[in-house]
Amino acid sequence: MHFLKENKRLFFAALLIPPFLFYWDELVMTWLREFHRLHSGIAAVLQSADRVMYFAAHGTTMIAGAALLYLYSRYSNRRYYDLSGTLLIGLVSSGIFVQVVKHAIGRARPRISDSLLIIGPSLRGSYDSFPSGHTAMAFCLAYILSRHYPAFRILFYLFAVCEGMARIDGTSHFPSDVIAGAIVGVAIAKIVNSKIPAAQQGA
Repeated sequence: MHFLKENKRLFFAALLIPPFLFYWDELVMTWLREFHRLHSGIAAVLQSADRVMYFAAHGTTMIAGAALLYLYSRYSNRRYYDLSGTLLIGLVSSGIFVQVVKHAIGRARPRISDSLLIIGPSLRGSYDSFPSGHTAMAFCLAYILSRHYPAFRILFYLFAVCEGMARIDGTSHFPSDVIAGAIVGVAIAKIVNSKIPAAQQGA
């Protein structure tokens, strides 16, 4: 019961996955494609923003940034040592977990089919939609940064939400992929944060 109380937001978010997965995902993607067709000017602006968000929340970008911050804080300025260590472990853990799960499930991305299509364990390109890795990384980052700098938590989570929306708008992921990615990112960040004493000191 204590576990459920501590993680009720993740639990309620998880309840959204089945209806999206089996019904709403296809409706959202169909609507989105029609919106892009009818509003090509707006779609072009959104696609430019999608590319920026793709780079910002890419695993390589985030992990490299956390690694550089860790090295800087370890050898030059220890002010960010706790934060950078927690970020590095959290982001690497999120990235590995997501890659294993998405390739084990083998869900087709929207560019292949708007309908639910799962082929099972696969390393085939474009069959790695569920969950969203970018979203997992963004929410992992948001949770950890919010623990260290709670005054800016709205900005951190706004970035994460925008990243998730960008993955949907760019037709790289379905809404259920993004919801699952957000859950994974926050869950792993919570685990890492609880296991590293230094992270508790920075919170």
